[in-house]
Amino acid sequence: PRTVTARVMSILSAFSKENPILGLPEISRRTGLSSSTAHRLAAELTDWGALARTSDYRYRIGPTLLRLGEIAGSGPHRTPHIAK
Repeated sequence: PRTVTARVMSILSAFSKENPILGLPEISRRTGLSSSTAHRLAAELTDWGALARTSDYRYRIGPTLLRLGEIAGSGPHRTPHIAK
């Protein structure tokens, strides 16, 4: 079985510039997680601030990840973009 960390990272990796907002069915399809697991983990990620809910109950990257992305993208420790 995949670890919880791997499941969480698969959810976060489902988002992209082309798909910045996703509904739960799309998250489940893109990650291969059951809808109940995707829902539970998305709710936890939302509570933590890694995801945020939109007005139509879909998800987007949340303020905590945006803040961490800003930190990672600035300063002398900046790492080059790694393409998937």
